[in-house]
Amino acid sequence: MIIVTLGTQDKSFDRLLKEIDKNIENGNIKDKVVVQAGFTYQTYKSKYMEMFDYIDNKTMSDLVAKSDIVISHAGAGSILTALENNKKIIVVPRQSKYGEHNNDHQLEIAERFERDGHVLYLRDLKKLDQALKDIKKFKPTKLKHNQEMLDTIENFIDNIDNNKKRKFFPFILIIIWMLIIFFLSNMSGLESNIKSKTSLDTIIDNVLIFTNKIGLTNKHPSESSKRAFINKINPLMRKCAHASVFFVLALLIMIFLNRFKIKLSVSYILTILISFMYALFDEYHQTFVVGRTGQFSDALIDTSGAVIGALVVLIIISLIKNHKVKKTSNKTLPKKVLFVSSIGGHLTQLLQLKSLFVDYNYLLITEKSNVTENLKSKYNVKYYIYCNKKNFIKYFFINVLNAFHSVYTFFVFRPNVIVTTGANTAVPLCYLGWFFRKKVIFIESYAKRNGKTLAGKLCYPIATTFIVQWESMLNFYPKAKYFGGIY
Repeated sequence: MIIVTLGTQDKSFDRLLKEIDKNIENGNIKDKVVVQAGFTYQTYKSKYMEMFDYIDNKTMSDLVAKSDIVISHAGAGSILTALENNKKIIVVPRQSKYGEHNNDHQLEIAERFERDGHVLYLRDLKKLDQALKDIKKFKPTKLKHNQEMLDTIENFIDNIDNNKKRKFFPFILIIIWMLIIFFLSNMSGLESNIKSKTSLDTIIDNVLIFTNKIGLTNKHPSESSKRAFINKINPLMRKCAHASVFFVLALLIMIFLNRFKIKLSVSYILTILISFMYALFDEYHQTFVVGRTGQFSDALIDTSGAVIGALVVLIIISLIKNHKVKKTSNKTLPKKVLFVSSIGGHLTQLLQLKSLFVDYNYLLITEKSNVTENLKSKYNVKYYIYCNKKNFIKYFFINVLNAFHSVYTFFVFRPNVIVTTGANTAVPLCYLGWFFRKKVIFIESYAKRNGKTLAGKLCYPIATTFIVQWESMLNFYPKAKYFGGIY
């Protein structure tokens, strides 16, 4: 039996199937021919070959295992599937000049696999009959995974400094918050009073609308009675507002000091002192503002807010430290690793790393289609929505939905490392990993030899480790690492 595989590319490859039909007609091919035609299933029909569009990975692998010869387009995924089943392969690249692909990277892939002795590269389709004779004598080089790449990736995952923190990031927030307090205090007494009363008026109206709606109240006060109430509680609300902004300031100071090896008790005292000093400065500053006064009692009120804020952080940190034994025991558990890719060749390349899955608490993320549905029987897999680029509007909205899905997955699974071969499915997760200081390992597509993929271009600046599979790609990604192909 001969298996023909055309992959998941959304362009027709009639040229190859027409030539196979000719060879069946003239008797050069006597074996049963089964074709995984993909998109070509819509554009070409054969009375000699058994054809289907897409099937799941397991069924495809089973068909390949039963076959004698594989004729494949030069997609890395299709070739690797055949090689893993130790099959003899005739490779016919899709070419852009025939409208079979967007570019000619498949020519380069075919040359690479031919050079390594894995495939028979058919450059001229008219010589298919000769290739079918030659393949019987062909002895392909056995596929070997790139152990150096696997070892390197495993080493990157295992040597994670989980304690890396942006130590001075909270300090920037402290300065910003102090500036906000300064500008609020710089408002004139009249302006500040009007703003606080206007805010109270809005709050009261919204609260009454809500309580009337749910039946707790059934009326709205007159404007005069509401104004009298606002004038009565406004001074108290202003004091509470002052205490609240210093509550936040103390939170930020405590979080910042906790980044350093300072005793909690010392951090607490320092936070209150810094907050008290800034409260005094704030009151002094108000003496220069029209309609404002500086009062020591107000500084004490501000500091009371800081005392509560610092206490909240102290309690939370203490609770976390009380779980130190549990946290230490958790360090012995396998690291959490997200393996992410789109379907097609990206996924096939990612699955070359499956030997690493057993070493970690992993989650495989890919797009759902009838090609990938069977993966759940073999792997711990989570599916995203699949959509090709033919309908741009649909493609855009699905990617937005997948991005939200990524946020949910990230915070539920809480990975230590994200490993990906692209493409668009992986980008949001890579940026989430980067933002939250997780290790991101990006493996640029094998299909790219002389240019960047969009996902690679977006993730290169933020990837902890960026790996390319062609030496020529170092010209595009100078800081990348090169170990050869993933196989």
